[in-house]
Amino acid sequence: MNKNKSLWPYILLNILISAATTLLVLWLWDRANTPQLASQPPKKTATIQIPTEPIEATAVETPALPPLNQPVIKVKNVFGQADLQTEVVVLKRIGEGELWLTGWKLQNEKGESFIFPDLQMHKDAEIQIYSRAGVNSALALYWNRSAPAWKTGDLVTLVDYQGNIRASYRIP
Repeated sequence: MNKNKSLWPYILLNILISAATTLLVLWLWDRANTPQLASQPPKKTATIQIPTEPIEATAVETPALPPLNQPVIKVKNVFGQADLQTEVVVLKRIGEGELWLTGWKLQNEKGESFIFPDLQMHKDAEIQIYSRAGVNSALALYWNRSAPAWKTGDLVTLVDYQGNIRASYRIP
């Protein structure tokens, strides 16, 4: 028991030194990372000027379409037709350079169509269009349908934003 009583002063001294060291480190940290207000230049205020004349809107340029006789994209395949969870159309870029598909439509024979969002395809790129609901990504788009769009024998048609047929595929 005498040994335990003789350790108490050392334990208390250890606690005091640890607390003092911690406070010193915090004080030094605060002093080093607090900006000195006296040495800072006065802040400048910004002035916002509102134009008195109307601002002319600039039109967004629609990308030029390649010539109709130039193959630019193909419907590579349709997988899982008649099953909403697996149904997907695969498109492949077959032309040179970039191709904007913004406003293009993927249509079935019933006249139902998927309209492409802002999307640019590069040479040899592929994109998958799923019939089911999902979140669009760079490699997959989702039609958000509640029923399948395709069945065996259907004609898949890809139409550009001017209404020209650019590709078609008959599902075997």
